[in-house]
Amino acid sequence: MDDDARAGTLIAVEGLNGVGKSYLTRCALSSLPPADRPVLIEEFSQRLAHHRDDLGRALLWALVDASNGEPFLRGGAPATETLLLLAIKMHDYEAYCAPALNRGRSVIEGRGVHTTAVYQSLILYPDNDAHAHASARAILTLAEAWRPLPDLTILIVDDVTTAIRRAEHRDAISHTPEQWRMHHRAAEVYAQLAADDPARIQVIDRCGSTPEDTVRLLATLISTTHDPGRVSPRDQVTPTERP
Repeated sequence: MDDDARAGTLIAVEGLNGVGKSYLTRCALSSLPPADRPVLIEEFSQRLAHHRDDLGRALLWALVDASNGEPFLRGGAPATETLLLLAIKMHDYEAYCAPALNRGRSVIEGRGVHTTAVYQSLILYPDNDAHAHASARAILTLAEAWRPLPDLTILIVDDVTTAIRRAEHRDAISHTPEQWRMHHRAAEVYAQLAADDPARIQVIDRCGSTPEDTVRLLATLISTTHDPGRVSPRDQVTPTERP
């Protein structure tokens, strides 16, 4: 997709449920001067409290209804569901990201197209990790034909068990063994995609780090990307970031 006209920077924050994406992102943004804060596009789960007042939410609610609220939105038509999820991300870009980017604002997507690529690939290939990885790459290629991939994807990782237990406590739910396996597999595919594209995907490993350290690194990555003249966060901070 021809995207030369936009002046702002597109950033996505990715990771498993329970790694703290929304909380850490909001803390990081609040630590920045107001003039330096990118526009924040909420992730899917934050939108379900709102009415179906735009095309993106209408598509999301259609998936929720078809799946009877299943956590991974599995309604029995995984290929169709993949395209609908990509359509939601396309709508996000057209309706919210592009206008801000064209004004020179930076934009943060809470979960971007990598989420769709990872989880839908696992649904499409429930028993073949190699095929799932290849499928995730193909989904990203398809997405890029219609909208830009992020200039920077920040992948927040944590111990998978810790993250999922945190999500269970937050949402007052219990995951099934199959859902636990899905999250563990998702962590592997995220890691593979990060290794495939290290120039785009920066990994923040919060294992053993305080929330304050993680917020500081996240804020530095965001502000450095927003203003490329600043010193790279790789030159400032350390073991919390995995190359």
